[in-house]
Amino acid sequence: MTWNGLLRFLTVNKKLCLTVFALFFLAVPLSAEKPLFISDLSNPHDYELFANGGWDGNWYVGYNTCWIQKLSVPEGKYQKAFVGAKLGRMKSFVASGRPPWDKKSYDGEIFMGVSSTPTWNKSQSFRLTTTQDIPLEPDFDSAVERVGESRWFWTEIPIKLIQPGKDHFIAIWSPTKDMNSVSSSPILAAGYGSRDIDTWHSDDVKGAPPSTIEKAIATPVTIFEPAIALKLVPATDHAPDSPTVTVQNIEYGKARGKSPAPRILTASVKGQDIERAWAEISINKKDWMRVGRIVYGAPYIFTIPMDNISIGSDGKIWVRISALDGYANSGTSEPRSLLENSESKP
Repeated sequence: MTWNGLLRFLTVNKKLCLTVFALFFLAVPLSAEKPLFISDLSNPHDYELFANGGWDGNWYVGYNTCWIQKLSVPEGKYQKAFVGAKLGRMKSFVASGRPPWDKKSYDGEIFMGVSSTPTWNKSQSFRLTTTQDIPLEPDFDSAVERVGESRWFWTEIPIKLIQPGKDHFIAIWSPTKDMNSVSSSPILAAGYGSRDIDTWHSDDVKGAPPSTIEKAIATPVTIFEPAIALKLVPATDHAPDSPTVTVQNIEYGKARGKSPAPRILTASVKGQDIERAWAEISINKKDWMRVGRIVYGAPYIFTIPMDNISIGSDGKIWVRISALDGYANSGTSEPRSLLENSESKP
């Protein structure tokens, strides 16, 4: 067909062409706008100092220390907001009567706050994570589990606390009294920055952010930038679907010592920007408790320790896998019996 013939066809068949175009357009999935990462460094992977190994710079997050970061929020419309920090090297100890490699992290919590000024109240403070999920500091004398690279932790905050086009002050601290030194606390990651003063550190605190602006900005920090950030999800009509999660297989793992053999779960997790997945157990399919470690990427394989797990009065216990994406959409698999027969037994 010549160009003139094609033009005549399109002119005569406008309605048909518009219909075909509309059907084609609707058939193409619309991708959701990516969450906006706001920190002093543009790349969240550039915070590689202190929290992974080597010199820690005394950059611990504790009861008697608070880190403060000023961040500017761009103009725009947002539907969800998160505050986060990258943490690692949580300290641990050996419980009485346990072998030296069986270490447990000090129990504690990490909190963050967001405010339009460097003062915060309870309504502007949120629990970020517990110390149980922070990777442990390696031990050069023992083979310790749960060590690894520092991780970003996020918690959702009310969107009303975010004011587009304005500065925000983000604080991180611990309300746990025993976390009062580098020997009992996690380390806040950092990256190389500049001499601009938009970060402060306060050691005049007791389990809460500084009580006055003067205390908050008394000690500026330069050169190193703390891994403190905001994550904002733009308002859109094309939000991604929630993750689809399926438990594919349950089998026995290798028993260690006198402990019962753990169960090994393999799952399929499908979705956009999956951030993490984890296992949960229940004796009634109503009340669920997380068990085992968080998995941050494929393959989605989970080890469920069977010691200290309570079985229901009917002799049953259920397991499921949940996942969360970068938009705070969650997905959960159908429950499966954790005690079901397996083709692979120890």
